[in-house]
Amino acid sequence: MNTGISPSEQKLRSIMRYAPIGLLEIQENGAIVNINILGEKLLLPLLPDEVKEGGNLFPVLDVIDSGISQQVKGFTEPSGLIIFNKVYHFTHPDTTEKDYKFTITKMFADCIIVSLEDLTEKIAEERAFKQAEQDKAVAQGKYELAAEVLHDIGNAVVGFGSYLTRTNRSMDNTNQTNLNNVIMFLKQQQQVIGGAIGEQKAVALVNLIEGIAQSQKSAEDEMRKSITEQLRIVSHIQDILNIQRQYLMGHASQDRKPVNLKEVIHDCEAMVLANLEKKGITLSVSLPTEAVYVKGDRTKLMQVILNLLKNSIEAIGFEAEKKQITMRLFEADNKVQLTLTDTGTGFDEEVGKHLFERGYTTKNTGSGLGLYNCRSIIESHSGQIEMTSNGPGTGTSTFIEFIK
Repeated sequence: MNTGISPSEQKLRSIMRYAPIGLLEIQENGAIVNINILGEKLLLPLLPDEVKEGGNLFPVLDVIDSGISQQVKGFTEPSGLIIFNKVYHFTHPDTTEKDYKFTITKMFADCIIVSLEDLTEKIAEERAFKQAEQDKAVAQGKYELAAEVLHDIGNAVVGFGSYLTRTNRSMDNTNQTNLNNVIMFLKQQQQVIGGAIGEQKAVALVNLIEGIAQSQKSAEDEMRKSITEQLRIVSHIQDILNIQRQYLMGHASQDRKPVNLKEVIHDCEAMVLANLEKKGITLSVSLPTEAVYVKGDRTKLMQVILNLLKNSIEAIGFEAEKKQITMRLFEADNKVQLTLTDTGTGFDEEVGKHLFERGYTTKNTGSGLGLYNCRSIIESHSGQIEMTSNGPGTGTSTFIEFIK
């Protein structure tokens, strides 16, 4: 037992030994006099043969940055601060990226104190936070730009709709009634006219005017039909614009509020209507009479349902014999359940095991994030999602359940 060490010195050595940062005492030539537990833990993997009392710290520091040992060697003052709170980024022998912070102080001749901290996690978090802030700013800029574009499109659509409405009303003020009156008059006076210009010419005149009237009526009917269809399209576009505005508003607020799933489903129907019509797919939706509420994020829930609908639409080929998607929403025993079935391509058991894995996709252009994000959103709403299929060519069934 070494009785030459005083209690005060023992206390100081103990404090150094168990300090929450790495601490070393080295000589001017780099020889390690003392090293604490954390210092060993941080430096031992870099150069195991040197990280010990009696070893040399300079080769170890060179693994991190050769400039550290050069600064220590080049310091000629009798005492003073050599390096202060400087962070060095380097590649660890285990191939991970590390960030160590160093403070090196010369106390007196042949006594240099080195302190170091592993800031890797802290710096990674700061970088991630900074990146998230930048991403948020970029996203906010996109939302603002999108809102402006939606506003401009909305104004144009309203103007176009007003023009169509005026045109539709002007169709009520045509000469069709006057032509019908002329035809009626000519038929009543056909004998008199026949006596003046001849019977055949009188009949031909009546037939001519009737033909003109019929032709105009057909043109007007076609025009009305076209205007009605365009007004329907304008109304559909306005619905989509309203949905997109709500989507943008949803990104501005992350508060969890009661969401009417019936309204969300109706909005999603409107969003995919064009794709359904393009492929000739029938979408059957069965909803309760009363509103069905789930507390959560309306935008994210819409994202889930839209993603599932789009997947089903993509899974049904243009040449498929049966093109059917069915959605059912019902509420029972404090649970809300949503099912979606389609007659698409389906999948086998092996594919089913990986559907919700991040990065997994069966599409040539897919990112593998769709279903992964869907599950994350559903689970964040205290729900669960499952997808089943009896095999390729048998379609897919999706089951979602929320606990109220």
